[in-house]
Amino acid sequence: MAAQVSTAITYARQKAQTDSNGITDTTGLAWANNGLLDITRDLITRGVDAAQVAESYTTSLASDTPAGQFAWPGDMWMLKTIEVDYTNTGGTNYVQAHKLDVSNLQFQTSWDFLRVNQSVASPQFTNHGDTGEIFPTPVTGSPCLVQIYYYLTPTEYSSIGSTVNYPQSLDYRVLGDKILTSYYQSLEKFDIADKWAAEYAKKVNDAFTILAPQSKQPIYPDRLHLTGFEY
Repeated sequence: MAAQVSTAITYARQKAQTDSNGITDTTGLAWANNGLLDITRDLITRGVDAAQVAESYTTSLASDTPAGQFAWPGDMWMLKTIEVDYTNTGGTNYVQAHKLDVSNLQFQTSWDFLRVNQSVASPQFTNHGDTGEIFPTPVTGSPCLVQIYYYLTPTEYSSIGSTVNYPQSLDYRVLGDKILTSYYQSLEKFDIADKWAAEYAKKVNDAFTILAPQSKQPIYPDRLHLTGFEY
């Protein structure tokens, strides 16, 4: 049976040797939501896709205002990467776009230059806040398909009966440790809060070892080398 937020709150009460007067349902729920965001953020900053990756598709047209810009998904919390297809056919024609640092353009290069002259074989993109922009700008009659990979905004718990979903469900006690940290911080017992923060960090670091992507380096066989002294 999947754990609920109440399970993490009960765990925190037992560890703190307190009851609903010390950690109320209301404060426990608020601290659980803080923990949910912190855990998800920690996974994302470590590049762990278990933080829930989704994908979305849109089209960028020359007739858009402004041209070349597109809206980010409404449920996007953080961007992972985007791919674009200037052939407007999709499938294997998508090419990964690279992030453009608008404050570090090449010598004698401008935004407008890149909007016209950037190669469609090596597209770039930038972030304008609630919209993104691709380079080069699509031309009239040739729409550009945009495929966005992003981390979903966590759905906050609405009640203590809410289900603890993946990946927090791998160990609801990690969520309980975040509740304990906030509880002792509220009591201004920062030394104890730091100990529970360290307990949380240890558990999450252990989870990173399991969930994080393995090495991308290819493995090559190596011939056996004997010197003669090893016979």
